[in-house]
Amino acid sequence: MNKSLVLKNKFYFYLSFLFSFFLFIYLLYFLINGERGIIKYFSLKNLNKQYEINYAMLDNKNKKYLDRINRLQPNTIDLDYLDEIFREVTGFSNNDEIVIIMD
Repeated sequence: MNKSLVLKNKFYFYLSFLFSFFLFIYLLYFLINGERGIIKYFSLKNLNKQYEINYAMLDNKNKKYLDRINRLQPNTIDLDYLDEIFREVTGFSNNDEIVIIMD
C-alpha cells in the first residue's frame, strides 16, 4: 500500500511537471509571437517611426503652404514674392535680366 502511495505521488509530480512545462511553453510562445508579443512590439515601433517621418514631412509641407498663404494675404502682401510667382508662372523676364533656374 505504501508503494502505491509513492507511485501516486510520483505520478502527480510528473503530471504537475508536465503541466508546468507546457504552460511555460505556451506563455513563452505568446510572449514572443502573440498579439502583444515582442515581435508585434518591434513591428509597431518601426511603424511608429515611419509615421513620425511622414508626419514631419507633412508638417514641413504644411508650414510651407501656410507661409505662402501669409505672404499672399491682401492686407500684408509680399511684392517680391508676388513678382517671383508671376515670373515663375508666366516665364516673363526683362530684356536686361539673366535668368538662372535652380531646382
